[in-house]
Amino acid sequence: MTRKRTHLSKAIQRDLERIDGTRIVVAAVITITKDEAAKYELAGLSLNSGKLAVAVPAPPPHACGIWARRNLDGWQEKRKDLPKEMRDVSSWAPNWKGSGHHLVRRSVEAWQVDHRPARMLTLSAAILEPLKDGAIVRFRIDQPLDRTDAVFAENLQFNLRLLREVVGRSQVFCADMSDEEFANLQSVDWELIPPGSADRVIARLAESKATTAEQLEVASERLRVLERLSHDGFIVGHGKFIRYFGARFGEKLLVLENLEYGNAMYLFEENWEELTKLSRTELIKRRDPKVHRLPHLPGWQSAIRELLRASR
Repeated sequence: MTRKRTHLSKAIQRDLERIDGTRIVVAAVITITKDEAAKYELAGLSLNSGKLAVAVPAPPPHACGIWARRNLDGWQEKRKDLPKEMRDVSSWAPNWKGSGHHLVRRSVEAWQVDHRPARMLTLSAAILEPLKDGAIVRFRIDQPLDRTDAVFAENLQFNLRLLREVVGRSQVFCADMSDEEFANLQSVDWELIPPGSADRVIARLAESKATTAEQLEVASERLRVLERLSHDGFIVGHGKFIRYFGARFGEKLLVLENLEYGNAMYLFEENWEELTKLSRTELIKRRDPKVHRLPHLPGWQSAIRELLRASR
């Protein structure tokens, strides 16, 4: 039986084009607070003595969903892309006047079926960077894929769906990347949103399964402050900065905010598109005079106005 053709999304195809080499792995890097640890328990994350901890690699359990069950048990797939075939089926029918049963055989048209074996893929988690109230965590399907394999697209799609089902996100990376390289990697795709569209920013932030109602309330309050600063549009980020949003002031100046209460905001005077690819720790270590870190202490609203006036 011919294999069913798999169609990868254009976004995944673009990501694959940017990767050198043939070995590919499916992974995700997510910022997780301590309060959110329970959401990722089935992915091997837990809260231990007040700190996020990870378990040993293991296949995601059945409770994660259909792709986890298929990974553990295998499945059957009806091939509706192929013509039906005649199939002999048998059943027992009662004899006339109820004196027992007899076997009845008949031929019916039925879809052809692929029998897919269990894959038993394992998922691992690693703490890339401890944070004040959580950590940046790398989740990965540990079995790498060879892009020269005839069934590469099919296997890649399965792995993407499995990881997305368990942790809510999945991307493709070079399989030879170390955790140190994952920690240094920052993929930021900024979504630009025009002024006066704070509700769109909130809606975008709410798409993440890790975002709580309390965090959205904090974001709404901070957006109201930014809205009053005569900016040139909002931005919302992905990757390590999935919880970050901000406002642009001209082409060079950017104020970047954080969903997590208690974390600082950043003001970038120039080159913000490159600087936001760095981790929070790297930004602090750089001591760049063009990068200003402003904790949310009493009076921070006035402080950001003064910084903006001095930077323009």
